[in-house]
Amino acid sequence: MFKTILVHLKGTSGDKSSLAAAYALTRPFTPHLEALHIRPDIETLMARASMSGSEGDTIALADMVDAMQEQAARLAQQASDTYDSFCRDEQIVRAEFPPGPGGPNAAFRESLGVEVEELMGQGRYYDLVVVKGGGESSGGLSTGDLGRLVTTTGKPILLAPDAPAKPAQTIVVAWKDTPEAARAVTAAMPLLEKAQTVYLVGAEEDGRASNYEGVEAQLKWHGLNAQVQRVNPGDREPAHATLEAARALGADLLVMGGYGRSRLSETILGGFTRAVLQDASLPVFLFH
Repeated sequence: MFKTILVHLKGTSGDKSSLAAAYALTRPFTPHLEALHIRPDIETLMARASMSGSEGDTIALADMVDAMQEQAARLAQQASDTYDSFCRDEQIVRAEFPPGPGGPNAAFRESLGVEVEELMGQGRYYDLVVVKGGGESSGGLSTGDLGRLVTTTGKPILLAPDAPAKPAQTIVVAWKDTPEAARAVTAAMPLLEKAQTVYLVGAEEDGRASNYEGVEAQLKWHGLNAQVQRVNPGDREPAHATLEAARALGADLLVMGGYGRSRLSETILGGFTRAVLQDASLPVFLFH
């Protein structure tokens, strides 16, 4: 069950999409939406930079701090305004502390720090973390930061699309015979059980087709309407072929494993995951 949802708000136009996707997909679970805006710790960063600078550099840094603080305040206000408007439009009750009221409820808060590190740390205490999909070009996190979030948070990540989100009646599972895909199916089971149709879609890679019988049987034991759709990518990348199939099937949600690993501060992602992270056409549920 997805009860506690952390929704990242950047103070940009994509915030509304993130809130809408979070609410549309988790509304059957009467969720608590925790909207989080992260302000950069500008003064600490500039203080470190000024230690090695000249007097002229220090004055220039002070002016830069003022400009950055002004921008940070504007983004924080925009995030708060978007949250207020969303709660008003959806008639969502405000609740700061658990257990909260019986229906869907929400809260807004700010924290100070490095954006992705705050999300990684705080996201571990929620059932689901929602961020804007499509990378920086769509108002979300960079691909590198998304990769770190997916591979180190330990919780499912939902990428919110540019398009209006809907309840997940049709779900496509990007299936491979891998531990990551198996974990993603288990993590998404509460959503899969609410869907009308679940498609198991896989694109052949290096001429190898995945085995679907086991996972198809698993889903049918859960009472799900599971159907297998094999995709021949041809000249396309497997990720692009899978995304095209999901859109053609009218998917409200794509479920997939987050393929990658962390080495110290470096995150290494497979090409399939990178391609999906950069797409913003439908909600994507990722679990590593």
